[in-house]
Amino acid sequence: MVLAVNSIEQVCVLVTIAFIMARAHLVQPPGRLPRSRGRNLASFVLFLGMALTEELVASQHVQMSARIVSACAAGLLSGPLVGIGVGLGAALLRQLLGLTPPLAFGLILAAGGLCGGLVHDLRPGWALRSRVGFILGATISLLRYALTAGLAGVLRIPGPPLPLGMEAMTAVINGVGVAVILKVLEQVRDLEESSRAAAMSEVRALQARMNPHFLFNALNSIAALSTIRPESIPPAVARLGRFLRGSIEQHDRATVPLREEMAIVAAYLEIEAMRFGDRLRIEIDVPDGLLGEPVPPFLIQPLAENAVRHGLQPLRGEGLVRISARAEGRSIRVVVEDTGVGLVPEAAARLRPGSGPEPHAVSLLGRRLHGLYGREYLLEIRRREGGGTLAEVRIPSSLARGGTSS
Repeated sequence: MVLAVNSIEQVCVLVTIAFIMARAHLVQPPGRLPRSRGRNLASFVLFLGMALTEELVASQHVQMSARIVSACAAGLLSGPLVGIGVGLGAALLRQLLGLTPPLAFGLILAAGGLCGGLVHDLRPGWALRSRVGFILGATISLLRYALTAGLAGVLRIPGPPLPLGMEAMTAVINGVGVAVILKVLEQVRDLEESSRAAAMSEVRALQARMNPHFLFNALNSIAALSTIRPESIPPAVARLGRFLRGSIEQHDRATVPLREEMAIVAAYLEIEAMRFGDRLRIEIDVPDGLLGEPVPPFLIQPLAENAVRHGLQPLRGEGLVRISARAEGRSIRVVVEDTGVGLVPEAAARLRPGSGPEPHAVSLLGRRLHGLYGREYLLEIRRREGGGTLAEVRIPSSLARGGTSS
C-alpha cells in the first residue's frame, strides 16, 4: 500500500512537470518547430530534472523509475540526442549521489532515449500516442531486468533487486508513467489548437463584417464622382473590381503577403484620389524585401480609410496620406499617417472597442490582431507631430513566429 501511494505521488509530480512544460511551450511536439540547440538544451535540462524526482520526492523505494520514464519521454518528444543524453545523465547523477547503479543501468536508459528518438524522427505521428509510450516504457523496464540478470550470471555481480513478478509490475507502472506524460502533452496541444481554431473563426466573422463596410464607402466615393468627374467612373469601377477580387481571394486566409495587402490599399486610395483630385497626395514607402512578409488581410486598408475619411475629408486644402513599413528586430512596423485635422475626441471614442452598437473598422482590426497574435501586437492611434494623425501597427515577423514568408 505504501509503495502504491509513493508511486502515485511520483506520477503526480511527473504529470505536473509535464503540464508546466507543455503550457510554457518548453517542449514542442514533433514537427511543430524546427529543432535548435537552445530548444534541445532546454529539453535536456527539463527531462534530466524530471529524472531526479525519484530521489527528491520519494522518501523510500517506489516501483516507478523516473529515469526510465524521463529518458523514454525525452526521446519521443525531443529526438535521440536529447533522449540518450537524459539517459546517460540520469545514470551519472545517480552515481554522483552515491547510489551506484548496476552496469546495465546507464545502457538501458540510453537505449530508451535512443528508441524514443528513433520514433520521433522516423514516425513523428506516433510520438504522442499513449500506447507507444506505454510499450516503450514497459519494454525498457523489462530489458533492464533481463540485462541485469544476464550480467549478474556472467560477471558474478548482484542481480536485480526485485523478483520477476515485482519487476513486471514495475514495467507496467513505468509504461503508464510515459503514457500519462504523453497524454498530458497531447491534451494541452489539442486544447491550444481548439482555442486557435475558435480565434480564427472569430477573425473570419469580423473580416466578413468589415468587407461590406469598405464596399459601402467605396461606392459612396464613386457616387460622388458621378457629379464631380463623370469620366472617372469607369476607371474607378475597375479599381473597385480589383479591390473586391482581392477581398474575395483573401476571405479564407489568415495571412496574405504584404504585396497583396498593398495592392488592395493602392486600389482603394486610387478611387479616393479620383474624388479628391489635387487635395489628396499619397506616399508609399515599403521596401521590396518586406513585400513577401505574411500579414493579416485588411491590416492597412482600414487605417488608410480612417486617414482619408476622418483626417483629410474635413480638411480645407491639400493633405497627405503616407504609408510606410519597416522590419524592426523581430517585428514588422507599419505606420499610416496623415496631415489632416487630427484625432478629435469624438473620433477617438469611436475607435475604442465596445464604443457603440456598430464597432468601427479600426476596433475590429484590433480584435482580429488579438485573435491572431494574442498580446504580441501593438495597435496605436495618436496625434502626429506637426498635425494630423498617426496609426502604428506592430506584429511579429515571420521569422519571429518560426515561419516563412508567403
